[in-house]
Amino acid sequence: MGIPGLARRLEAHATRYSLEELKGYHAIIDGPSLAYHAHKLALAALDRGNVSRIPAYTDITFQALRWLRTLEGINIKVKAILFDGALPQTKEAERITRTARYNQQANGLRSNFPATTCPLPTSLGSVSYSFLAPALREALADSEYAPVTRNVPGEADDWCALQATEEPASLIVSDDTDLLLYDYSPEFRLLFYRDAELWPEPKFKGYSPSAICEELGLPNLTSFAYCLTHDSHSPESKLIGEAKRVDPTSQTYLDFVKRYTVAPTSEDFFFANRTVSSLQNLDVRISEFIYQGLNSRLNPIVYLPFLVEDQHRASAWAHGQDLRAVSYSIFTTDRSRVQEHRRKAQKVSLQEIELYPPQELSVMMQSYARNISAWIEWTAEREVPHSLTWPLFAIGIVLPELNSAPSLALWLRVLNANFDNTWEYIHLTASLHAALYSLRFLKQCIKVWLSLHADGSSSLLPIASQIHTDLQSMGPITELFLVPGQARKPQGDQELLQELIAEVYASANVEVPIERVPNKKAKKQQQQQQQREAERKERRQQESGTQAAANSFDVLEFMNARRS
Repeated sequence: MGIPGLARRLEAHATRYSLEELKGYHAIIDGPSLAYHAHKLALAALDRGNVSRIPAYTDITFQALRWLRTLEGINIKVKAILFDGALPQTKEAERITRTARYNQQANGLRSNFPATTCPLPTSLGSVSYSFLAPALREALADSEYAPVTRNVPGEADDWCALQATEEPASLIVSDDTDLLLYDYSPEFRLLFYRDAELWPEPKFKGYSPSAICEELGLPNLTSFAYCLTHDSHSPESKLIGEAKRVDPTSQTYLDFVKRYTVAPTSEDFFFANRTVSSLQNLDVRISEFIYQGLNSRLNPIVYLPFLVEDQHRASAWAHGQDLRAVSYSIFTTDRSRVQEHRRKAQKVSLQEIELYPPQELSVMMQSYARNISAWIEWTAEREVPHSLTWPLFAIGIVLPELNSAPSLALWLRVLNANFDNTWEYIHLTASLHAALYSLRFLKQCIKVWLSLHADGSSSLLPIASQIHTDLQSMGPITELFLVPGQARKPQGDQELLQELIAEVYASANVEVPIERVPNKKAKKQQQQQQQREAERKERRQQESGTQAAANSFDVLEFMNARRS
């Protein structure tokens, strides 16, 4: 984000700073920008190792934490790490344009590889990471930086600027050129991530807005930026002259500078004592929705994260829609619809989601509560590994909605991050992510809803509390969301995992597709595996009783019944 061309125009006025000159400064970190920078660092680390894969979320969060620790190691204290809480409506056009660009990139990759094969998606860059900023926010909350990390009631860079005006000897690290335009003290410095090299030797290039204004003979940089937005091709000398002649009372100029001269404001609900803690760990898409849901004057629009998927198939966001509808309904009892910004065919557009009226919402939540509780009990009984509890549940959401059932082998590859260079793998991963994120959406929404209804006046309170308790076992993004092309992540006993997936098929009333067996040796191995599975099932029946074993996995019947 930022004003196009501003950084390039002002680069000649940047200053090289020695480590000694920046010692003792307090750093204010633009969190979303750090996430994208950490992705670049993770890519560079793989390139140095000559590894043919793309980073996992764990690689990216590792690099972000390494960067922060290195910064503090050279005596630049991290004062605050700020994340978006809700992007302003003025950013709507920009975010729609950005999503369209992502979609165009994904469409281009699909067009270049129209057959079943798909290469390692290196050309997509950070587009492959639908949950990049939330993954870092979550990792920071579980680190030594938790006390200085927070969501702000607006856009992070605005609040970075506000924080900098309140701190002597402060510097902001960001990639947003807009941050050059605020009013700071003469000691303030702005560093772009690309200009802050921390290893092998620290090297810094930064900007002092006060010094640049003095060089250009301008009282501020907003007039220069304003002229640049109207005439991006003129030389610097002409822009300086135009900036000096700007009418500071004209409405167009006042509209332009308003963002940089008026302190950001907060909606009351962000700072209500009951909700502030629950709002702090929300993903930005979810906190944006809750803000709209609590404001009866707004018709909520949810900008779902862009998923890399097979553009020739139905949107992966069709999976988990019922879960999201429940999440929307508990905050919008006075409205009947919410709009989602997601892909349809080859384009990204708004699609309406019908909400549940109060009585039906209660029935839905009771049913989900029963199903989720039964699932927790079943996974405990079957000793399902923690990292697989919710991916397997997500398979149960996705499976009945597919036109054709994937093979068990494909699910095994997806769950183990064993990318097979097929579009089927890409799309199935996106579908799994949509279902998992819909569960995460419900988890976070219910947490905030409970904080708003702590007085116990709602009849939904016991049901919501039960769902909230059961969903606490969901792992972080770094654990649950595996990216096609990342390092493999074997999930323990593969025979047990295949058996568990087969039971999900059975619960969803979906037949396991018969896989081709290429030769006699493979056929013999398959027969041996089937025999082992049969023996394992027989042992369980003997241990827990035939009747109990027959019904132990019937936990998704409600969702399946709604689809029929």
